[in-house]
Amino acid sequence: MSLLVSLFSVALVFAGCSSPRTSPTPDSGVPVDGGGDAGDSGTPTDGGMDSTTPPGDSGSMTGDGGIVQLGEGLVLRGVVLTPSGPLDPGEVYVVDNTIRCVAADCSGETGAADATIIETGGVISPGLIDGHNHLPYNFLDEWVPDPLTLYDNRYLWSDVPSYEAHVEPYSAHRSTGTHYCPAAKWGELRALVHGTTTIQGQSFQQSCVNRLVRNADHFHGLGHDHMRTSIASPRDITDSQATSFVASFTDPDEPVTRLAVHMGEGVMGSNLELEFGSFAGRDTRTNRHAGTSLLEAMDGSYRGTGMLIHAVALNDTELIEVADTDSKIVWSPSSNMVLYGQTADIGRILELGITVGLGPDWTVSGEDEMLSEMRFALDWARAEGVAAVTPEALVRMATGDGAEVVGLPTIGTLEVGQVADITVFARIGADPYLAVVESRAQDVALVLIDGQAYYGDLAYEMATSVNGECDMIDACGTAKFVCVKNTPGADSRADESLEDIRVQLVNILEGTGYPADEQYGRGDELLELISCD
Repeated sequence: MSLLVSLFSVALVFAGCSSPRTSPTPDSGVPVDGGGDAGDSGTPTDGGMDSTTPPGDSGSMTGDGGIVQLGEGLVLRGVVLTPSGPLDPGEVYVVDNTIRCVAADCSGETGAADATIIETGGVISPGLIDGHNHLPYNFLDEWVPDPLTLYDNRYLWSDVPSYEAHVEPYSAHRSTGTHYCPAAKWGELRALVHGTTTIQGQSFQQSCVNRLVRNADHFHGLGHDHMRTSIASPRDITDSQATSFVASFTDPDEPVTRLAVHMGEGVMGSNLELEFGSFAGRDTRTNRHAGTSLLEAMDGSYRGTGMLIHAVALNDTELIEVADTDSKIVWSPSSNMVLYGQTADIGRILELGITVGLGPDWTVSGEDEMLSEMRFALDWARAEGVAAVTPEALVRMATGDGAEVVGLPTIGTLEVGQVADITVFARIGADPYLAVVESRAQDVALVLIDGQAYYGDLAYEMATSVNGECDMIDACGTAKFVCVKNTPGADSRADESLEDIRVQLVNILEGTGYPADEQYGRGDELLELISCD
């Protein structure tokens, strides 16, 4: 964390806005239904912020784990986070890509006694779900405005020259494979090494992202692409666009179940207070779908499709309407606090029973990954006295509730029949939820997607990894494997290694091989996948 950011953080804390970073969010002006948001940056960073959680508050320590036996199928032993609470001791039995047993003892299940058995010594959790990010920006470090500034809304900082210059190495060619593909892969890898298995915010529909973590927008491998997105102001949605959205909601064969929109991102100005009403069909301007709500139809059809990202500016009446229409909210506290000095009224949102997901937004203004975002959210809630934001609530936002928010019901929970997207955390303690929140990349012992491991302790590689072509990576002194090359999925970039992707991004930041106006000389600014600060 830079000195400027640290000073800005201190200023925000004294203003009652406990925030660790300084920066904005995605680009605006991206066409409606662009496949995701614009804005995302990446490099694996573990900490993102210095957590103010008291040391040892979780009774944290590293558990002792190991492979008990090798076989067909996989049994994980440890503290299992089930929908009804922690199961200790517990086991999760996986066959192919499906969870076959979650119990104190799965040995009676067919084949379990002969499966590979791992005594994790840690916490077994559903894979984390990042409810909102701007994936391909996540190789860029934070943007620090000069002078340090809080903005009223997202439409103000996106035109600031220093911001435009900060993101230009990517934004100059963001829709092309030369820039999008390595940047998006780096963003996926940052998520992966911190325990995330699904992420929303892919942006452009390019198949190079069909290889690593699931993308909730497209290429998630769990059925048809069910999500549409709009990054422009909700007030810009036209009659024809609204008609297209409604038709996709009611498609009998492949219905769209989520419309993800940036809603009320900021505190005031730029007609921010009119966005929700416009989305709900109350905008009386010509060509603004007056009378057609995108929250639900008059007959109640397509109820629950609204996925409202940020929702900082929504008032209580609007939040009640969110609850009444079963719409969802994605909370991004770190980015909100850095940009606006305020975040959504999460206490009231939870009180109303609104389903909430969590997302760091992107590295340009938010935390660098989900674990850091959970730590930030917990520290903020403790400072502000928001008792409903507990470690358990945050883990649920990042797992089961997050799956509901992005509309992927077959992941996010450890239950029989669910797809085996699982993260094992070596950290353990009296409160297993707090142990998850306090974890860093070195504490992530194993990450399974579709029942196969893409990241984890080097000792588990031969027994669990998705293929035999994984790279070795040092996670702050802990040897890990990470699988990048030739993972499942069809893509011309399948044979790229971790180093191949790194070199492409350094060249983009430096300008190597690019025209004179793209000689940025910033190769040393690549945000590393893991920070050990």
